Amino acid sequence: MSFLKYQKQSPEFLSNYLKYKRYIDFGAQTTTDETFFDLRTLFRYVKLYLYDKNKLVNITKEEFKKIDITDVTIEDLEKMNQNDLQNYLFFLDSTLENVSKTRNRKLASMKRLYEYLETNNLINVNPTKWMQSATIEKRQPKYLDLKESKQLLANTINSDSRYKIRNYAIICIFLNCSLRLSELVGINLTDLKIDNSEQSLRVTGKGNKQRILYLNSAVCEAINTYLKVRPPLDKSNKDYNALFLSSREKRISQRSVQDIIKSELKELMESKGKESAKYHTHTLRHSCATLLYNEANVDIFVLKRILGHESLVATEVYTHVSDKKLRELMQNFNILNRKD
Repeated sequence: MSFLKYQKQSPEFLSNYLKYKRYIDFGAQTTTDETFFDLRTLFRYVKLYLYDKNKLVNITKEEFKKIDITDVTIEDLEKMNQNDLQNYLFFLDSTLENVSKTRNRKLASMKRLYEYLETNNLINVNPTKWMQSATIEKRQPKYLDLKESKQLLANTINSDSRYKIRNYAIICIFLNCSLRLSELVGINLTDLKIDNSEQSLRVTGKGNKQRILYLNSAVCEAINTYLKVRPPLDKSNKDYNALFLSSREKRISQRSVQDIIKSELKELMESKGKESAKYHTHTLRHSCATLLYNEANVDIFVLKRILGHESLVATEVYTHVSDKKLRELMQNFNILNRKD
């Protein structure tokens, strides 16, 4: 999915802003797409708020999705004051039923757009300057323990189907390399080095920033096994360099990977009598990071590099110390046995 697909459904200044974010500011494709959807919601609200305010009370989600935004102007955005935009956040909560995290993301997208318009002298006043994000209670994401991770791999490998072999390689990379979904889908054949001299993977992360990850033997074996059944593509096919292919011999989509992981996790969780709804693709990234920290004792600064994080704060969510590790650390520390 690309925001470019929706250019004809967007005001020209919005398309220009998104192109700036993607190609000048080097924003990730997925981030730019997400920004479009966030701002489309804002523009729909602005149009309704300014020109058909009475509908705001009773409009349904489906009706709201049908609002055309092509005629929304910069002048319309400038008419909205801070109180009007606070009402928008309330609308996101009460009518669209967006959770705090989603509202905060949409607020951030809105603030960046208004900052862009102000910086480029397209508006006189930025009404979002003093708007604050909602406080979100920090919750530890779900993750698989070591036994569950091994079981997930075991469940997937028991097949000689080409697609099962592909799915096993996907899960193996997630659980051993802690990739984001967009990073895995974006892997090219030319990003891989799995010869005798080096086993590594070049990963393109957020902001098109690249990092090198080193692959263990299990990952190399999974990839090599998949490459034997991967259809060879002619260079005339724009996806000829993509590592993971769909049944239509195109680069596999994020949605397809999400469906694969959801299906495999559902089978695993239900076999253990657990609710599977809260387990998804990002669970595997979180699982790998947690196991690296708890089982392999990887330093948090090394983990930060593996995950491709800008800030150490982002890495800390993955470093919940297990009770077992905490017990071992405390029981093995005796100040009387320490050397001066």
